[in-house]
Amino acid sequence: MDRAENRWVSLREICEERRVVTEEQTGKQVGKTAYFASMKAMIEGAMQFADFFQKIHEKGQVYASSCSDKFFFDLMTGDFRFEGEKLLGEEGEITPDYETLEFTEFLAPELVCAALEKQHDKEEERYTLETDWYFMSVFLFEYFFHTGSPFEGKKMVNRCFLSPEEKELYRAKEGHFCMEPEEGNMPVKGIQDKLIKYWEEYPDYLKKMFRRAFLEGGTLRELRPTEVDWKQLFVRMAMDYKECSCGFHGFSFHLVSQSNGTCVCPKCGKIYYPLTNGMDRILLAQGEKLYECQTGRNPFDKDTVTGLVVENRQKKGLYGIKNISKGIWRGGYPDGKIREIPSGQGIPIWHGMQLRFETGEEWNLRLVTSAEKREDEENEQTDCGTEY
Repeated sequence: MDRAENRWVSLREICEERRVVTEEQTGKQVGKTAYFASMKAMIEGAMQFADFFQKIHEKGQVYASSCSDKFFFDLMTGDFRFEGEKLLGEEGEITPDYETLEFTEFLAPELVCAALEKQHDKEEERYTLETDWYFMSVFLFEYFFHTGSPFEGKKMVNRCFLSPEEKELYRAKEGHFCMEPEEGNMPVKGIQDKLIKYWEEYPDYLKKMFRRAFLEGGTLRELRPTEVDWKQLFVRMAMDYKECSCGFHGFSFHLVSQSNGTCVCPKCGKIYYPLTNGMDRILLAQGEKLYECQTGRNPFDKDTVTGLVVENRQKKGLYGIKNISKGIWRGGYPDGKIREIPSGQGIPIWHGMQLRFETGEEWNLRLVTSAEKREDEENEQTDCGTEY
């Protein structure tokens, strides 16, 4: 096994944060940690994982297993590969083999109940899109939080004496999501400190998705997040993660909010200006990039750069957004005029700016500033050119 191959780990190893690699010089197998090299790589891996399910679902196939050793990720890049083609089947056509079925937390509740309570009627439950959605949610929970199960809280810790079958049946019928305070199954300090720590590092919209998966989607199968739901969320995470030149890395909620509506880097004080469409926002700051999923027509393309926040060539200290896409943008300027912004040109960043990207959706920047200061800024931005 060469050095590059040592970068590939299974989903099970990522969940457990441990892997076994073969040393090149000695040929010995040694234990290593299994961490992604960056948050970018981790999000990329999750994106490709969800994309895999979208592709097989479009073919009418499902993953007829709960095995985690067939999904592999490159720890440096997040690249994904699947090695379990034999475990794929036609949606709704395959019934679990209840005699050999492995009971794990990845198995949808309806399959667990069918296996342990209704073995006389094996045709009742089959592998479906809904069982895949549940499977994906559990795997992704462990992927990000590295815990034993999304139901492994106080109530489950107190039932450590149950057999594996009894444990899974309890989860399927009585299990409660461990990160919902009202359910009384929160993680136990001193035992599940890792989960408690990781939970605080991620944005609320990721937590909300898992609550949907395990609170609403546990019994109401149609409410479980789909592969497209997850892909949309991972694009949002990728756009939301900030890597400041000072060394700060983190999601935008770690930035310090200011009274005028801007955010600043907690380490160096770099200012981020919020451009919003009413639901989402793009944080603008020196050196920041805009991507196709934000400005173009492909909502899942988080890699193609379409805009740059750069300094105006005519007036130092003034910044704008330079269009480097193939499309034409339209922007509102302080003088009240709407101008086209073709590729290679830009629009100044100013309080009150309006911007329409290729799709025509309007984005605005609104700050809380005094009228006098606002007028001075508008006059300064009106006088600057479009060269960025």
